[in-house]
Amino acid sequence: MSDLRDVIDDLRSEAEELDRTVVDLDADGWAAPTAVPGWTVGHQIAHLAALYRLIGLAASDPVAFTALTTQPRFDLEARLRASLSGYLLEPPGALFPRWHTERHNTAAVLASLPPGRTVPWLGGSLEASALAGAAITELFRHDQDIADALGLSRKRTDRVRHAIEFGLLPESARYRPTGWTPPGPNLHVFLTAPSGALWEYGPAGSREQVVGAAEDFCLLVTGHGHQATDVLASGPEARAWLAEAQAS
Repeated sequence: MSDLRDVIDDLRSEAEELDRTVVDLDADGWAAPTAVPGWTVGHQIAHLAALYRLIGLAASDPVAFTALTTQPRFDLEARLRASLSGYLLEPPGALFPRWHTERHNTAAVLASLPPGRTVPWLGGSLEASALAGAAITELFRHDQDIADALGLSRKRTDRVRHAIEFGLLPESARYRPTGWTPPGPNLHVFLTAPSGALWEYGPAGSREQVVGAAEDFCLLVTGHGHQATDVLASGPEARAWLAEAQAS
């Protein structure tokens, strides 16, 4: 993963992009349906705020987080969905500042951690930079759903790198409840960044290769695989992995 400070800076920049998208929405905009059945733009923001609150708890109070998440039958997604009503009872004018507060506080807590610090997460732990990468991955996921609902196109930057690098970690399978499987150790991933830079991951000599645009690989990581058209695979293992990722 990238340096923690770099991830935090880019997390804040991406959050500001999302803020600009929703801050001036009227009631119809907040009520616009998204790709998640039954969810509006308001649900997306509330879910993201609830998730950031939980990430902030893991980083600021590991003991309390561990006590919460080791309870019998704890389920992350069920917990987050149960938290939605506390946000959605508020009018949109109040939901936005609550999201703003949650994302600001979470970024500040993560930024305060020393380099290399591990933070408890579901079924194990993550380095702080990886947990920040998870936070920006979820930001991209919800932002894409909101942009699609509002008919907006997103021009991504090299900040997608953090979501990609998180998605390549074996631990990302534990974090994502939606069936994401990271590429196996035999896959060589070769991506062209929005800036034109070339990013490579995995064994360079492998015949199992995934090649494409970094923006589209980010779509795979964030559960928008059906939109990821600029990614190709060669080799049976790579093709099987890509088919599964695009179906997510």
